[in-house]
Amino acid sequence: MVQGFVAERLGTGRVLRASLLGMVAGAVLIALPAPAWVAVAGLLVLGFAAAPVFPLLTLGTAERVGAAHADRTIGVQIAAAGLGGALVPSGIGALVAYTSVEALGPALVVLAAALTTLHAVASRRP
Repeated sequence: MVQGFVAERLGTGRVLRASLLGMVAGAVLIALPAPAWVAVAGLLVLGFAAAPVFPLLTLGTAERVGAAHADRTIGVQIAAAGLGGALVPSGIGALVAYTSVEALGPALVVLAAALTTLHAVASRRP
C-alpha cells in the first residue's frame, strides 16, 4: 500500500525501476558472508522491493502492448506468474538440496539481476 501512494506521486515506471534495483540490493545483502542480521535486513529489503513489481508490470501492460491486446497479454502474465511461482522456488530448493543453503543468496542475486536486465531491455523504445 505504501508503494501504491509513492507510485501515484512518482509514476509507476520510476517506482518499478527502483523496486527492481531494491530487489538486487536485498539479494546482495542476503548473499554477503556477514552476520545473520544483514541477511534478515536483506530479506526485508527484498520483500518490500518485490511487493509492487508484479502489480506494476500488470498495470503497465496496456501501455506496452496496446489496449487491443492487453486482456490476452495479462492472461499470459498471470499464467507465467503461476508457472514461475511453482518452478523457480522448486528449482532453488533443488539447488540448495544439491549444494548447501549458502547457494540461496547467489541464486537470488542472479534472479534479481536477470529480472532487472530483462526489464531494462524490454523497456527500451526503438
